Amino acid sequence: MTSISKLISNKIYHVLQIAGLQKKYYRDKSVLEQLFHSFTTINARVALDIGSGPEPKNPFKATQVFGADLRANQLKNVVHSDLSSGYLPFENETFEYVTAYDILEHIIRVSCIAGETKFPFILLINEVFRVLKPGGIFFNIQPCFPAKEAFQDPTHVNIMSENTMQNYFCEPAWARIYGFEGSFEMINDGWIGSHYFSFMRKSFDKPIKNLGFLQK
Repeated sequence: MTSISKLISNKIYHVLQIAGLQKKYYRDKSVLEQLFHSFTTINARVALDIGSGPEPKNPFKATQVFGADLRANQLKNVVHSDLSSGYLPFENETFEYVTAYDILEHIIRVSCIAGETKFPFILLINEVFRVLKPGGIFFNIQPCFPAKEAFQDPTHVNIMSENTMQNYFCEPAWARIYGFEGSFEMINDGWIGSHYFSFMRKSFDKPIKNLGFLQK
């Protein structure tokens, strides 16, 4: 295939992809900077970046930022956490913000541990809800269907669509049939290229049922 044919083919692919989406589509990543700024409070104090790697991201400009990853880094406040276990080693209502960059697609949906069926992805979102303060914001971004980037990485085991976060973790929160105990409000979402993103606010009046950290 010539370079011109490949360019035309890629353009047709992107047109077909965009035409099949319901959410807003952006080509410029700078829209995220504007959204982070609009949701940042003057007194933003503590944020958590899950799947952070050695250095946590801090797009909300929090005064203090922590990370949770398989690789701990005390110098950057990154604690060891196997996110596939559905557990975050922090106390209830600790953070104003939680961020997840290219991590949710790596969290398995169903597992069997000691003969018991578990839903690690659901458990992890429960934990995000638990460690967020009321009104806190959960930002996540990941490749989703129908983009090919959602499938081509063999470690992507959780293929989501643009409706997954809205339908399962915001009201009516269909994930409750699998053990989800929280409630989020979708305050903004959309696409940037192959990646779907969402900003979800923790409900002020939904009680915490999963005491997670305190029960460990």
